[in-house]
Amino acid sequence: MTARSFLVLLVLAATAHAAEFHGVAKPYGKGQCIVLNRVPADSGAKYKSSDADKEQALCGIDFADKGIGMCPKAWSTSPGTVIYDIRKSKYNGNPETFEAEYCLKQRALKGKVDGVDKIATYKQSINSQFKQRTSATFAQASPLYYEYSRYFNTAVDIPVAVIRTMDAQEHFRRVASRGHAIAQRGMIAGGWNVITSAEKSPRGYIPVNEFYYGDPKAGLLYGAMLKGPGARYGAEFNGNIVGKGYSEQYVFLQKTPAFLALSDPKEFFDAAHEAINASKTDPVVGRSLGTGVSNEQMMLWMQEMSEIALMDYIFGQQDRPGNIDYLWMWYSVNDKGALKSTRADSEVARTGMGSIAMPDEIKGSAKYYLIQKTQINDNDAAGRAYANFTKRFGLLEKLRHMNAGTFRQLIRLAKDYQAKGPLYNYLNDTFYMPRAYINLIVQNSVQAAQIVQSACRARTMRFDLNAEMYLATQKVEEVHVDCENP
Repeated sequence: MTARSFLVLLVLAATAHAAEFHGVAKPYGKGQCIVLNRVPADSGAKYKSSDADKEQALCGIDFADKGIGMCPKAWSTSPGTVIYDIRKSKYNGNPETFEAEYCLKQRALKGKVDGVDKIATYKQSINSQFKQRTSATFAQASPLYYEYSRYFNTAVDIPVAVIRTMDAQEHFRRVASRGHAIAQRGMIAGGWNVITSAEKSPRGYIPVNEFYYGDPKAGLLYGAMLKGPGARYGAEFNGNIVGKGYSEQYVFLQKTPAFLALSDPKEFFDAAHEAINASKTDPVVGRSLGTGVSNEQMMLWMQEMSEIALMDYIFGQQDRPGNIDYLWMWYSVNDKGALKSTRADSEVARTGMGSIAMPDEIKGSAKYYLIQKTQINDNDAAGRAYANFTKRFGLLEKLRHMNAGTFRQLIRLAKDYQAKGPLYNYLNDTFYMPRAYINLIVQNSVQAAQIVQSACRARTMRFDLNAEMYLATQKVEEVHVDCENP
């Protein structure tokens, strides 16, 4: 196949399907912010009580507001737009001055300019174009992870995400031209070169509807907008990955306490205890674990890691290790057995957790725990044909522990996709993706179900992960499920 024929196929694949995102749109001039439709209500999906407020807060950001500043992300590997609320700062009413003075030094100035508050990140699809080497970013990936995390009712936290369109020339003037000037080398520079080239030459980006929304002549680009809290995990959850390539990173991810325990067929307590000891044979992981890891922490880590492996298999996330964050959370149980969580205002590493002060309202609780709660905010290298390292390394096949509810939802999803039912129609209609990408997600979902179902039939999978129940009761319940109709 010639290069020209391949490009033609890409264009046809991209234009052969959905013509728009489906959801509730809020207009901003000729642009709009779109809160995507939710997974069907009778699917077992559970959205959080705060999700709607966060969706509305994101869609309430008016880029033309004189109290909003925008800066290019010019570090790491993938470009993006960092959105700031400057209404309580000296820059209020003067975003041009803010962007000229602050953006060049934004990492050094973080937290040092009164009234400047980062309120969101905006990321477009950026893949190798215009002879530039870039990292992999797909705008639809973050919304896919958000909506399907609510379908699977995950313990791992995944942030709300919405879709936002913007005038390409305005983005070029305020953000892209500045990013192009600041980023001088590496994939981040290549990424900004792609953005500026695409904004100057709309039909030069292939497939064009991964960058532009609708007719490129209208000049509307689009991206995902989200705000994900948390600090980056060290080796205790990512593994000893510093300085290693993608493949090596996935090897070392499997040497973490969470994954070692997940791949151990023994019952929870034995698996957790042996995994902690085994992981300490790597001194980098051992140092990051600090003085010890509680059973409560291990239960949560195992459930979160199993959910990450499942979702990354389904959506083909390319670069998970190193892109996993955490919050410190206090969990407490009152005398009636009710579980409550309270976020700790700290981003210290695990070795410094002893410095985190206990809130007064927790001190009288019957039980309480300080735990790292996992966040996966960086979900942008997924949803299209990227390198699926979770599949390549057989991570899902290695799992020996899972939450029973997760398994039920997975089998339900696979059966619906095969029957082209409501969940299939939701995926097909909502995310403005070509048929090839939808088919790949469907194929991965069915394969994931087959893998876990086979382990269930062989009785090599324990359905014993339920972090919320364990934190509340200190009991581990191994659930026996019908492998065919859970």
